[in-house]
Amino acid sequence: VECPHAPCIGRAPCVCERERRVRPVGCSIRGGAMKLFYHTGWDTASVHFCPHGDSGVWHTETLADVPGAPGWKTATLAIAPIGAEFVLRNGAGTQWDNPPPEIGGTNYKTPQLSGSWTLRAGRLMRMSEHEPVLIVSDLDHTMVGHDHDPDNARLREFQAQWLGRFAFGGSRLVYSTGRNKTDALSVALERGLLRPALLICAVGTEVYEVPEDLPLDCAWAEHADRITLEPTWTRKMAENFDRAQVEEILRASFPKFDLKGNPDTDPYRIPSLYQVDEEFPEYLRQVREALGPGVEVISSGGAEWKYVDFCSTEGGKMKGCQFAMEVCRIPPERTLVCGDSGNDESMYRAPGVRGVAVGNSMPELLEHLRAQASAGPEAVQQGVVFDTKTGSKVLYASTPVASAICEALDRFWP
Repeated sequence: VECPHAPCIGRAPCVCERERRVRPVGCSIRGGAMKLFYHTGWDTASVHFCPHGDSGVWHTETLADVPGAPGWKTATLAIAPIGAEFVLRNGAGTQWDNPPPEIGGTNYKTPQLSGSWTLRAGRLMRMSEHEPVLIVSDLDHTMVGHDHDPDNARLREFQAQWLGRFAFGGSRLVYSTGRNKTDALSVALERGLLRPALLICAVGTEVYEVPEDLPLDCAWAEHADRITLEPTWTRKMAENFDRAQVEEILRASFPKFDLKGNPDTDPYRIPSLYQVDEEFPEYLRQVREALGPGVEVISSGGAEWKYVDFCSTEGGKMKGCQFAMEVCRIPPERTLVCGDSGNDESMYRAPGVRGVAVGNSMPELLEHLRAQASAGPEAVQQGVVFDTKTGSKVLYASTPVASAICEALDRFWP
C-alpha cells in the first residue's frame, strides 16, 4: 500500500498532513502495538505510517527520546498491532528518511507480524522476543578482532545485531578484559565499541560503572572521569588482596616473572610476563603453593610468552561475571560469556551460564574446555554446543571473534 499522498515520500516537504484521513470513530483497535526505535541525528522526528490491514489510512506519530540512549527515538503505534508501512521525517517535515536503494521501494515495511522494531542506517530489524540477556565479553581477539577483523566488519555486524535485536529490550552488554581502564578506553575509541553497562578491567579485579546518559556510540569512552569504580566490588578487592606482600614474595622467590604495572594502574592485581620454558608448569605450581589459597594465579598467552596475573581469589573473570549478573539482575541461563584465551576460562565454569569460545580460540582455552566437557574431550567440536561439569552450556563457534558472538546469539536465543 503506497501513501495516497505521493509527493510526501522522499525528501520534499510533506503536504499530506493537511489532508490526512482520520480513523472513523468506533473503529476497533486490536490487541498489541507496534513499537519502533529509530536512530537519527534529527533533534525531533515523527513516523508517518499506514498500519497493515488498514485500507490505506495513513497516520503520523511523534517520536520521543529514548532515556539513556542519545540519538535514539521511539514511538508506540497502538493502531498497528501487526506492523506497518512507514517513512520517517524530521520535526519540521522538511527532511524524510526513505529506504536506501539496495532495499528498494519508497517506504519501509515490516512483515505482518506483531512485535517491536529498530531502524538504524536504513536497516530494519525485529527485536528479540526473549527475556533480556547479558553478554559478558572479553575484548582482544574476541569482541575486538585485530588481524581476524582488520576493517571491523565482524564487530559492526555484532553491533547491528545487538542494537537491532537486544539493546532496547532490557538486555545488557559488559566488557571483561585483562586491560587496565586506560587501555580499555583507548581500544574502545580506536575500534568504536558500544557503551557497556559495566566495564570490568584487570582480569576481573576492577569493575567500573558506566553512566547511561553517556553516548551509546564509542564517544562514551571519552568520559573517563565519569566512568568510576563500583564501590562494593572495590572494597572487596581492597580487603582481600595484599598487593605489597604478594609482590615481595614474587620478587624474592620467583624472579622469572617479569612484573608489570604498579599500585596506581593495577591496584588489585599484579600483571607479569613469563618467557615460556620447560620449567613453566612446575614454576606455576610452586608459585601457587607459595602464595596460598587466597591468591589466584591466572595464565594466558601463546607458546613463547605467557601473561600471568596475580590477584585475590575473590577476583578473576568468573567472579566478575557473577557480580555483573547480580548488578544487571539477569540470571546465568540468560548470560552469554565470550572469550578466546586462558584468562577467560573461569567464566565458562560459572554454573548455568551460556558460553561461546570464538572460532579463533587459543589452544589453552580449548584444553580447559575439553577438561570441563561432561561428555569428554571429544564433545568440544566447532559448531557444536556441549555441556560442562559445572552446568554451563558452551558453543565452540565455527566463526571467529565478534561473528562468533552473533553465532551464539542465534543458537541460544534465535
